[in-house]
Amino acid sequence: MSESHGERKALILGASSDIGLAMTRKYLDAGFRVTGHFHRNPEALRSLSLSHPGLDLIELDLSDLNSVQSAAQDPAITNCDALVCLAAFAAPMSLESIDIDLLHQTMNVGALANYVLLSALGPKMAKRGWGRIVIGSSIGVKFGGGVDSFAYALANHACEFIPRLARDWAANNVLSNVVRIGVTDTKMHSAFSSRNLQERKSLIPINRAADVSEIVDYLFWLGSEQNTYVTGQVNAISGGE
Repeated sequence: MSESHGERKALILGASSDIGLAMTRKYLDAGFRVTGHFHRNPEALRSLSLSHPGLDLIELDLSDLNSVQSAAQDPAITNCDALVCLAAFAAPMSLESIDIDLLHQTMNVGALANYVLLSALGPKMAKRGWGRIVIGSSIGVKFGGGVDSFAYALANHACEFIPRLARDWAANNVLSNVVRIGVTDTKMHSAFSSRNLQERKSLIPINRAADVSEIVDYLFWLGSEQNTYVTGQVNAISGGE
């Protein structure tokens, strides 16, 4: 990271997840100051903050969009140079048995909160002349999700929308991309008890799940100074799916 740019700042939504925690470490190791968001299970993040003075924590319920909008006015958030959206609410739901409240919660956390924050951060990034936006989606969108992951898949599909204004920000070196993340060895799969993970892995051309580090390296490349030209894309890191 060039010293002439000063200290870059990153905001990571869902920083307490397996991938989010690894992303937080990746940015910290690269010299960024990081604001790590969590709502539940903050223990690993808090432990990391004890050994990394460049890590600040923010607790926020992304399902409450009014609270998200209020938080979006905090300079600790609006001054961030990189936004990585990895938050999700994963709960079993089929199309045939929609729970409206659960659907709202899943959509707010996995998609709508991203755009509330983006509306505040994006213009600031463009004004400063540098920014990186990386939104994590799921390869499951490609297949319509699973039988019991309708709400989760729908939220991922919604988060892939790249607003027209975000495309304009590219002229100010603000690059925005979506990544469809493939099957990865994380704890998230336990949320869907009917899922046969071994069977799911057999459908991947590479014939295995991704390691968290493989996903993180790709996300970080897009969300750092290493990426100088890729923007406005929906990419996939999914072992060939």
